[in-house]
Amino acid sequence: MIGWTTVATEEDAGRLAREIVANRLAACVQISPIRSIYRWEGAIEQGQEYRLAIKFAAARETELEQWLGAHHPYETPQWICCPAMAGSEKYLNWVVENST
Repeated sequence: MIGWTTVATEEDAGRLAREIVANRLAACVQISPIRSIYRWEGAIEQGQEYRLAIKFAAARETELEQWLGAHHPYETPQWICCPAMAGSEKYLNWVVENST
């Protein structure tokens, strides 16, 4: 599985990524700076954010979503995930081994 969330600061991104991997909720988290434009409380907002691309075993999805709900700095954090429909068998096995 691959999941995405965003945070406002590089510090928050690094903290979440380290804790997610340390708790074996995911095998890998990649952090990228992005520019977001979105509607919030009736207004159009924009700003710099950091996207976390989280690679994890499907069996951990519920636990990871709950963990993010408890540790994410946003009131309404983005959490979108999709199955990895195809990929290197060796890599996908590594993800499962390192996130279960």
